[in-house]
Amino acid sequence: LAGKITTPLLAGAVFAIGAGVTMLGAAAVTAQAPPPQATPKTDAAQTTLSGVYTDVQVARGEETYYASCVSCHPKGTYAGPSFKTTWGDRPLSDLYDWILNKMPKNDPGTLTPEQSVEVIAYILKENGMPAGKTKMPADEAALKAIRIQLR
Repeated sequence: LAGKITTPLLAGAVFAIGAGVTMLGAAAVTAQAPPPQATPKTDAAQTTLSGVYTDVQVARGEETYYASCVSCHPKGTYAGPSFKTTWGDRPLSDLYDWILNKMPKNDPGTLTPEQSVEVIAYILKENGMPAGKTKMPADEAALKAIRIQLR
């Protein structure tokens, strides 16, 4: 009786040990595998120093700023050290969300997504960020991959 009981138990233990060794062997092979090749820079590496807006967006953003924003935010409000303290090192999507949904103060949420990125382009220009050749997208997911970096 003892031989009959221990044989299945022994077989199960051998199987469990074998499975564990196989798993450890797979982990060791994985751990020893060479690291993947470095991938080229992607949008995740983009910052506002990368030229993430166009001069056309700045011009339109300035028009929107003077039509909808300047009454509460005098020129210079969103430039310099206070802007850097509030927005520096954050994803551009944070500023986009703020402007799109909470501005203008007297009528929140009335700017279109396109107007919102144009105002952002104007703000970035006011903070010395360079313009580029690619239009800033009015897309929160795309803007999340761009970090606000100021000089």
